[in-house]
Amino acid sequence: MSDSVRIAGVKYLNARPLLAGLEAGISAPFAYGLTRIDPAHCAAALRDGTATVATVPVAALADLPAVQVVGSLGIACRREATSVLLFSPRPLPQVRSLAVHAASRTSVALARLLLAERWGARPTVVPVDPPLNSMLERADAALVIGDAAFAARQQAEPALDLGLAWTQWTGLPFVFAVWAVRGEVPAGLVATLEASLAYGEAHWRQLVPVWAREHGVSEELADRYLGETMTFRLGREERAGLAEFARRAAAAGVLPRHRVTWL
Repeated sequence: MSDSVRIAGVKYLNARPLLAGLEAGISAPFAYGLTRIDPAHCAAALRDGTATVATVPVAALADLPAVQVVGSLGIACRREATSVLLFSPRPLPQVRSLAVHAASRTSVALARLLLAERWGARPTVVPVDPPLNSMLERADAALVIGDAAFAARQQAEPALDLGLAWTQWTGLPFVFAVWAVRGEVPAGLVATLEASLAYGEAHWRQLVPVWAREHGVSEELADRYLGETMTFRLGREERAGLAEFARRAAAAGVLPRHRVTWL
């Protein structure tokens, strides 16, 4: 059977619970195929039609006006994010250039917003991939996300955990990514995506060691990070946090104004 629903999922550790059931091939009322790629590539796949459904950075929603967003699921944090870190050898108000790992537009937008509004810094953004040392050779500060952030933290102490900086500033959780759907929503899609996360929760003890090994972290870190630091079920506060980020980022000129259409 050919794949009728093409699903693009973020390849980082923080998305594994959302994708668990899909990776295991749980049944669905439609045929589907799953690919795991960088967050920015997920948004591009949705935009160019190579994916029907994707976990996309929330900042990319401004460029995807026709998509609908699943309101019950996503990748969010209520305090520290742990894997979205800003490193700076100099005081933050003195940062004039920022090396960014271009994999996630959301983290870049959040870093620019926080630096501008809380520290009065408006650095030039320089795309440089990790490792951290290479990034800091090119700029005053570096933004490292995803799996690379765990390695970077072994090299230096971050100046900011962006998730914590956001929640301290606003009192709201921060949502990094959501499931977005292009075009007609397949019947049973939301239930299938929710069942995929439920599969991960039900098989947690078996899956965490696998995820830890594949992403090069300890089982203890993976368990704590996925089970305590991140949250994958979006409630009223998470959706309010997403709306507040969109509002503040637009007011600061970091992102275009846009409106989310929830499923």
